Amino acid sequence: MQKYFITKENLSSRVILGDDAYQIQTVLRFKGGEKIMVSDSNKTYYAKINTVTKDEVTFEILEEKAGNTELPVFVSIFQGYPKGDKMEEIIKHGTELGAKEIVPTFMRRSIVKLEEKKIHSKLLRFRKIAKEAAEQSYRDSIPEIPSIPHLKTIDFSSFDVKIVCYEESAKNGELKAFKNIISNLSENMRVACVIGPEGGIDDAELEYLKAKGFIPCALGPRILRTETAVFYILSAISYEMELKK
Repeated sequence: MQKYFITKENLSSRVILGDDAYQIQTVLRFKGGEKIMVSDSNKTYYAKINTVTKDEVTFEILEEKAGNTELPVFVSIFQGYPKGDKMEEIIKHGTELGAKEIVPTFMRRSIVKLEEKKIHSKLLRFRKIAKEAAEQSYRDSIPEIPSIPHLKTIDFSSFDVKIVCYEESAKNGELKAFKNIISNLSENMRVACVIGPEGGIDDAELEYLKAKGFIPCALGPRILRTETAVFYILSAISYEMELKK
């Protein structure tokens, strides 16, 4: 069953507009009477389509969907801005795996430099990817992608747990920190995870983060690519908090 995130106003008026309406009519070729799910990122409902055009789809609510598909902790990923289209893949799969917030972050070893006028268009693209991934994976909410900041402009004071992925910890055989952290998580904790770009975390950045309360962590005995680390982290947290029972 296809899911759509819509605004509270459109949920109230029972209408789907824009690209979603176009997809329903032109791509999926849905007709009146077919079932979908709609969500305002607060509650999700089963609905039945009434009328379909390329600009507007009307529906009626059938019942509220029970259950919750969100991770029991609030995980914010601060991803060192990588090369190419890796950021899009990180957002897509990070959304599927339960991240609550994904923040593309400029760090000292980030190769990509974006002009201010390009940041807005990038954010629109990233948010569209997150919305589509959240719909596909039946998330109850869409991860926030608030901005593309520089590392030292971020306020980390609201987080209960702070992790920085640091490959030298793996080389030195220090493998227990991450395990100890996730095994002691409890529901509704706020977890910040900083992942460096392709070149890793700069020494000065590492010291800065440690002063902010971050714990350097290896992600197993192998060295992971920057675009792989987020999947490891979220999968491990999901296993520990949702499956290991």
